[in-house]
Parts: sequence; structure tokens; C-alpha cells
Amino acid sequence: MQWYIPITIIPGIGLIIMSTSNILIALNTEVSSLNRNKQVFGEIIALKMGQMSRLNWAMVFLYSSILCFLLSGLLAVLTDPQDLLIRIMLIAGVTFSLVAIIYLISFGFRSIRIRQKHLQMPGSDFDY
Repeated sequence: MQWYIPITIIPGIGLIIMSTSNILIALNTEVSSLNRNKQVFGEIIALKMGQMSRLNWAMVFLYSSILCFLLSGLLAVLTDPQDLLIRIMLIAGVTFSLVAIIYLISFGFRSIRIRQKHLQMPGSDFDY
């Protein structure tokens, strides 16, 4: 394995982190606006807080995967590229990335149901 292979994956994960953080910021803004009317939107706020938790965990796993890819690339430069530790770090990075993607897919499916529930509420701006 060449040392630069794990390093080349990092920009793609960086793009996923950027889009996930933008979604997290938008969701935080939406929860803040719903928080003005807690009596009506209390259940929706709780569901959206669960969504924020999912996004946060996805970002933790994405950052962890970047750390593993960086360390595996660095170790491949400094030591024998066939070292077992490098392979373990690479597999850990891929695993962390996969777990993060599963969290993001879960977020996507649940957000549709939460949005439908929110739009059906009497105090919402749009009736679904």
C-alpha cells in the first residue's frame, strides 16, 4: 500500500463533514425558532434534538476516520508500509466512515417522518 492512498480519502470526508455541519446549523436554527412555542411543538423539538444527536455522532465518527487515515498515511511513510498497525488504522478509518454514513442515512429517513409530522400540526405554517 502506498502512503498517499489514505491521505487522498480525507478531502471527500471533509466535504461530508462540511455538509453535515451545515445541516446541523440549520437544524439548530429551526429548533431555536420552534422553541418559542414549546407547548405546541414540544414533541417535534424532542424529535429534532434526537436528529441533532445523530448528526453529532456522525461528525464524531467522521473526525475519527480522518484521524485514522492520517495516522495510517503517516505511519506508512515512517515505517514499513506492510505493517499490521497501518492496516488496522486503515480498516478503523473505513469502519468509522461507514458508521457515520449509516448515521447520516438514518438521519435522512427519520427527518422525512419528522417533517411530515411537523407539517401536520395545527400550529405549523403549512398543512400537509
